[in-house]
Amino acid sequence: MSDPVLAVDLGGTNIRLAAVDNDGNILHLVRRGTPHGVTAEGLASIFAEMASECGNATAKTFAAIGAGVPANVTSSGILQHLPNIPSLEGTDLRAFVAEKLRLPVVIENDATAAAIGEAWMGVSKGIGNSILITLGTGIGGGVIVNGEPLRGPDGGAGKLGHICVEPDGHQCGCGSHGCIEQYASATAMLRMAREAGLEVENSRQLFDLWKTGNGAAKDVFDSVGRHLGITLAGLVNTFNPEIIVIGGGAAAAWDAFIGPLTQELRLRAFKEPVERAKVVRTQLGDDAGILGAASSAFRMLASGQ
Repeated sequence: MSDPVLAVDLGGTNIRLAAVDNDGNILHLVRRGTPHGVTAEGLASIFAEMASECGNATAKTFAAIGAGVPANVTSSGILQHLPNIPSLEGTDLRAFVAEKLRLPVVIENDATAAAIGEAWMGVSKGIGNSILITLGTGIGGGVIVNGEPLRGPDGGAGKLGHICVEPDGHQCGCGSHGCIEQYASATAMLRMAREAGLEVENSRQLFDLWKTGNGAAKDVFDSVGRHLGITLAGLVNTFNPEIIVIGGGAAAAWDAFIGPLTQELRLRAFKEPVERAKVVRTQLGDDAGILGAASSAFRMLASGQ
């Protein structure tokens, strides 16, 4: 068995770093808060401290490190479009981490990493063509085509949250209008609930209301499902996936939106592709990104890069 690797899930609030073996077992996991205004050099130092903790806990040496980050990762390794960690904009995080840890490094977009993780050890394991969409504060996505992650030369592939579903709709943080992120993210659910006069603090409370039969909550989730169905129909017609995986915190409201989602999806997508595409919940949950980053690290090592 080869040496394990280190895998990082970097978020705007938290950093999770784990030691992972090539069977997909998480040997040890460490959490830290993401410092406000952290630099690439500072982040590399934090990774090194966390890696040391993993090394001490497992008595292992590590062959490489992979990291999923909330950014576009260009083909040259530069991070772009980090609304939650703007201090890393335009930086070459890979270079700083490689210098600090003295290990081979691979950096992935976080949602792409999650899609890779599900394809390696999750619900889409053994499936060549899959799509993952995450419903959280925003909406992220990852696309796997013929077993390979779709990244694009600018690292911008998989921006599923910014597919337009309402041309004259709500302003989106990306600068456009009417993106699905404004109609199906946890943030959007909360906005729509408040517009309907519901006093809720998060999507889980809204789901709890739905379970009581609240009509306004039902209307919100019907809208969420319909807009997601429109989005997924376009993805089915474009990519002909075998499976679509839905994850993220707001996916906990699955029972409330899956009905209208399925109805809209079947109305809009071509018959054969939509019958093939299974729409399922994530199997790995929060660990999908960690395992995807680890898988990318193992693949990098296997390719000799």
